Formats: sequence, structure tokens, C-alpha cells
Amino acid sequence: MTTQINKTTQFNEQLSITAEDGGTVNYATLSGSIDQYGVPSMSYYISDGVIYREHLSDFRTSWSDFQDTVFAEADKVVASFEK
Repeated sequence: MTTQINKTTQFNEQLSITAEDGGTVNYATLSGSIDQYGVPSMSYYISDGVIYREHLSDFRTSWSDFQDTVFAEADKVVASFEK
């Protein structure tokens, strides 16, 4: 029997606003992973299109920052192979 354990690194972020009643409303989920070879994968899910459109600039900034974080970690994994 042959088995292989693969290591992945997961990233998740919830984007939310504070509602008028003081509660929190999530409107988007950012997800990412890096496989054992340093290959990144990222996606997002918009759960509330109205809030998303109202906060489009914030979403785009968060999405860009999220991608930068995942890519930076992927670069570290790749660099570890080059040593």
C-alpha cells in the first residue's frame, strides 16, 4: 500500500459591515490555498450583492491585499525548494 500526505496552507477571510442595529453582516468570503509545491489558488464568494456594490472599493482593496498575502506565502514555499 502506498500513501502520500500532502501539505497545503489555507487562507480564509470574511468581509463584513456593521449593520444599523450594531450586528455584523458578512457580504463576501475570500478563500485561498497553497499546495505543497507552492502553487496558489484563490477565489471569492459574494453572499450579498447589494452590500458588495455599496462597498466595492473596500472589497477590491481587501481582495488585492488577500492575493498579495497568498502570493507572498507561495513565494516562500517555492524559495524553500531553491535552497
